Amino acid sequence: MSDFLIETENLTFAYGSQPILHGISLRVKPGAVYGFIGQNGAGKTTTIKVLLSLLPEFGGQVRLFGQSIRRHRLDILARTGALVEEPALYQHLTGQENLLNRALLLHLPGQRALDILRQVGLYEARYKKVAAYSQGMRQRLGIGLALLGAPDLLILDEPTNGLDPNGIREIRELLTGLSRLGVTVFLSSHLLSEVEKIVTDLGIIHQGRLLFQGPIESLRDSAREELRLDTSDNRRCFDLLQADYPQVGWKNGLPSLGGVSREEVARLNARLVGQGLAVYALEWARKDLEQLYFDIIQTPPPTP
Repeated sequence: MSDFLIETENLTFAYGSQPILHGISLRVKPGAVYGFIGQNGAGKTTTIKVLLSLLPEFGGQVRLFGQSIRRHRLDILARTGALVEEPALYQHLTGQENLLNRALLLHLPGQRALDILRQVGLYEARYKKVAAYSQGMRQRLGIGLALLGAPDLLILDEPTNGLDPNGIREIRELLTGLSRLGVTVFLSSHLLSEVEKIVTDLGIIHQGRLLFQGPIESLRDSAREELRLDTSDNRRCFDLLQADYPQVGWKNGLPSLGGVSREEVARLNARLVGQGLAVYALEWARKDLEQLYFDIIQTPPPTP
């Protein structure tokens, strides 16, 4: 039995003669909030549609809940809720009517619709027509529709797309609450800053290739600190350091180097002062997650 709730092996997909996905191997653990990050056109939505069996003509293997999507499609989808792109809502109906209509199709009691309205924070607006809902309210109602069947897995494609900061915060709070209830969440986004506050794991896709996958903490740990120096003569400071520290470079107009211990910093300071330089600042700087993301997607792939 697999340890992963979502697992793909060498997943490939092409629209006609145009390849879109190149050997994607996802590993999503049960209970994770997995952020699938990539620029628009990177292959996020295509991957999600394959996971949901909306694009069945793929190469490689796809397993959810330890079962092949090819052989156990109905069993898998019965345990999966999804929101892909814009939610399909009846604008002329109220939020409650939209949920009751779907509950009827799924042979669920009407009480389930009311429970979901409370869960997604729309109970007070249950009698308001969807046409009068804000974009954030519509997104929450769309997620509510995906939650009606009490899924173990929730797959969301760009759930915060087009939302204002308040709407983004509402969706984050909702997904954090679902995670606490044990729901595994797989969400795509084109901006790391949108999801870094809630995800436990990340997958970074670029031009159809998975460039990074792992706990978000491992990405944070890779944000190694650099020492930036500001002196009375930064060019001379750079030249003095270059002999012993070939990794020295320039960052925002200041000499910068990584891979030095805190003990070495004291020796560097004494050395520069001994050479007649006034040291104005020795500052530790760490790359933020967004910069790490761009570093990853801008690194050339290894030669086959």
